[in-house]
Amino acid sequence: MSAQPKVSVITPAYNVAPYIGQCIESVQAQTLTDWEMVIVNDASTDETPQIVQRYLNDSRIRLVQNARNMGLGYTRNRALREARGEWIAVLDADDWYAPERLEKLVALAEQTSADMVADLQLYLTERGSVYAVAWATHAKPPKQPRTYTAEEVIRAHPAFKPMVRRTFLESQQIHYHEGMRQWADYAFYVEIMLKGGRFALLPEPLYYYRVRPRTLTTRYDPLEESGKALSYLLSLPGVSPHLQAVLRAAFKRRAVWDSYPHFAHALKGRQWSKAWQWAQRSPGVLLVLMRELPLAVYRRLFARERLIDPWRDAPPERT
Repeated sequence: MSAQPKVSVITPAYNVAPYIGQCIESVQAQTLTDWEMVIVNDASTDETPQIVQRYLNDSRIRLVQNARNMGLGYTRNRALREARGEWIAVLDADDWYAPERLEKLVALAEQTSADMVADLQLYLTERGSVYAVAWATHAKPPKQPRTYTAEEVIRAHPAFKPMVRRTFLESQQIHYHEGMRQWADYAFYVEIMLKGGRFALLPEPLYYYRVRPRTLTTRYDPLEESGKALSYLLSLPGVSPHLQAVLRAAFKRRAVWDSYPHFAHALKGRQWSKAWQWAQRSPGVLLVLMRELPLAVYRRLFARERLIDPWRDAPPERT
């Protein structure tokens, strides 16, 4: 491994023993070989660190241990501090890369002089079936690689695992917000854009995202969590009034997305007062309900397999 590898892959790991091996091996299989992988074990209680130990004969792989469980934000930031590469590539421990991913993203970054690049995510269920292929909630993938403005990114409401120029992060003092649970990823790459980062997208599905059972819905209030992210982004210095308005509109639209599963669950359970509370907090859920009713009837009468609906089934960010 060179003194400064081309890419540092950062991977926070907590209780991912069934998945971490595939994750590591996908990095070892990269066509670009000048990389390091920084795995930070967040005090796992399963066999995660023991499995990682099996791969440490590859000098490009490093294991860092948190003394106690610190959460995803802290763990990613520790990985950022440990990273030495020209580029930082994010990889969650239960996901994996296509073999050519790093090579293609580096090439795109160099061609476009970008500070951040990303590709499409291929969402897969635990059983291996395709869930979706996307990079954002409100924007279709382009036909060719292209760059995006900050306003375009905010309006699209992206969800990707970026590769970012390390010197840009350091010069702009950008890191993961450790007080956020569900919105830390979003705040991270939107802050990059708000601070002048140039973003380019490769419309190829080279990141494999494993959709695991939803755990955040009952643990955190989605509107409180999104409020943290909005307040943080609005507080950044130099954000124009126009972009502040774009942010507020994007978060208002997202509030419907986040509220609807709770609203629908309350309706199904005949918890009328709770459903009414969600409708008051996010009135747009009533319009979604009107759209959902025909689909619900169809599923009940005809569909053998549950249809995928992005309003209900968008994969959550992980903790």
